[in-house]
Amino acid sequence: MPRIVADLLGARPVDLAIIDGVETQKGGEGFWNEGVRPVQPKLLFAGRNAVCTDAVCAAAMGYDPMAGHGHFPFPGENHLKWAAEAGLGTHDPARIEVVGLSLKEARYPFRF
Repeated sequence: MPRIVADLLGARPVDLAIIDGVETQKGGEGFWNEGVRPVQPKLLFAGRNAVCTDAVCAAAMGYDPMAGHGHFPFPGENHLKWAAEAGLGTHDPARIEVVGLSLKEARYPFRF
């Protein structure tokens, strides 16, 4: 799936990426994961580059968007790494201009 995401983004670039972090859940994908609970980070991210926007969101969640394949939070392949290597945007938060709240202010850790 990570390679397909990068391929699709390359085939049909996204003009505006909006990621809703207003209300979500922490601890897993659904009720079947032990410890899942609702949270309200009350954040909304928007950007002109989907790779950069997703990388900033991952960093705000307390994850390393530049982690290698097979390293937390990517148990398989890191889709952001594939997209960055394809020239679709950077996944390095230090190279991404963030306006509004700073990344430090927006941080809402999702890891237990």
